[in-house]
Amino acid sequence: MEYTYAYGSWVIAGLAVYMAALLGIGWWASRRVSNEADFLVAGRRLGIPLMVGALVATWFGAGTTMGAAGASYLFGTQGVVYDPYGAALCLLLLGLVFARVVRRSKFMTLVDYLESRYDARVAGLGAFVMLVAEMGWIGALLVGFGSIIQFFTGIPLAWGIGASTLVLVVYSYLGGMYAVTLTDALQMALIIISMIAILVIVMGQADVGWDYIFSGDPSHNWLGINQWDFLPTPEGRADAELGNAGFNYYTGHMGWFYWLGAIMAIGVGSIPAQDVNQRLMSAKSEDVSVWSAILSSVIYLVLGMVPVILGMAAFKLYPDLAFGDVQNKLLLIMAADYLPVIFVIIFVCGLVAALMSSAAAATLAGAAIIGYNGSKFFNRDITDADSLRLTRLCVPLVACVSLLIALKFETIYHLMVASWTLLLVSMFVPYAAGFFWKGANQLGALAAMLGGFAGWLGGYFFYLPATQAANTDLVPGVPGIYHEWANWDAITIGSVWGVIASVVMMVAVSLATRSIVPPKPLLDADGQPLCTEGWLGLVPSRA
Repeated sequence: MEYTYAYGSWVIAGLAVYMAALLGIGWWASRRVSNEADFLVAGRRLGIPLMVGALVATWFGAGTTMGAAGASYLFGTQGVVYDPYGAALCLLLLGLVFARVVRRSKFMTLVDYLESRYDARVAGLGAFVMLVAEMGWIGALLVGFGSIIQFFTGIPLAWGIGASTLVLVVYSYLGGMYAVTLTDALQMALIIISMIAILVIVMGQADVGWDYIFSGDPSHNWLGINQWDFLPTPEGRADAELGNAGFNYYTGHMGWFYWLGAIMAIGVGSIPAQDVNQRLMSAKSEDVSVWSAILSSVIYLVLGMVPVILGMAAFKLYPDLAFGDVQNKLLLIMAADYLPVIFVIIFVCGLVAALMSSAAAATLAGAAIIGYNGSKFFNRDITDADSLRLTRLCVPLVACVSLLIALKFETIYHLMVASWTLLLVSMFVPYAAGFFWKGANQLGALAAMLGGFAGWLGGYFFYLPATQAANTDLVPGVPGIYHEWANWDAITIGSVWGVIASVVMMVAVSLATRSIVPPKPLLDADGQPLCTEGWLGLVPSRA
């Protein structure tokens, strides 16, 4: 079903004005960027208000807004364990466990940290993994932005994604992290206003009561899962007719592995992401870094529940919506049907605000990995000015590769989850062990990265026959196996074995080779010993 919005040209005009304002701020900020620290970590001068805005805006992108609404429409709460629940968990863990040591390290990028703690081989492999994950994440955001342009103009999705990429390149290229953080406060305000507006108006005007939303009835989502079951549904609470026990109907260890893989994909997998660590490194102090992450976790979860609730409401309003529209356009359809045109403009600008903040941060992260770390790898004596120039030139390169990914995979939520699962199985163990286990060495880190990926791949192929059987003749209009869901189910369930393999390989190989390759000490960016005492986020810094 094709939707045509009568005031689409008004919305695009309002969006164009908003984007012009953002680009203007980026141009102004570019005049204040004099070195790499300004461009990559905003000069390490951000306070709590800007940090909270930056962290929430970084995460509150297409997956949370448009993707989570579609996931709750289809699967209820079990469909959104990844995001917002997993993402809020990630921010909380960052604040409680990692923020102090990350800010204390004073590195520009995680590649710097990996090279200092391990060696160039680990750093190079880590850079590749992080780059692939970041570009997959950007691709998901470009699909979201392109879907908005397509919805209100009627142009093909590929054209909308292309236009989105152009705007992203200009915005990110001009001012770097400083420009992004300056606009995050404005963008957060728009996000909050737009989310509250659509929730209040839809729930007030539509024939959907709060008793419907919170009923727990399995008939209130497409797959027939108990609406608010966060954990796998026990047999005793399952619907006798539907037989909906487990997690997304997977029972036994597969159900629990699915839940673990879902909560860890973003909840743990995003911890070693360059963009979020870049934000933590931008704080003006350790305490600011810690409390910004913790506050962001709370704000994110509250805001993230709005599209989840709207997705549940949409199932009653649009029970026969096409799958493509459910997955990528659900909130746009609701906004067009229920909001006055001025609120539609604000809402769309709010959505784009969320997308642009996330995409710009990820683009800068990718550019930093290629430009900043790449230039240092080939020329240790390169000047700050030349390195900054190369990093800026890498912005369009990262965006263009992400564009190709977006054109290939046009489902927001799954593309986002796959990106962070790659980091989960390959990067988290070396990242965390480097800070908190003195016995971790270079060979252990390499084994953890490769072993984690191999374990994930093995788990995927092991569970694929079962997930294919579960997704056979399930989707209307798709005879036989619905391969997209079968693949994503196997990817998530198999990721648990990837994490287990990564931990085992890190410990076993590090212990077996410590006499041959002694572990390197944990140093900060200045080459001084990095103290990990007082790492717990809730303990005030004595610095």
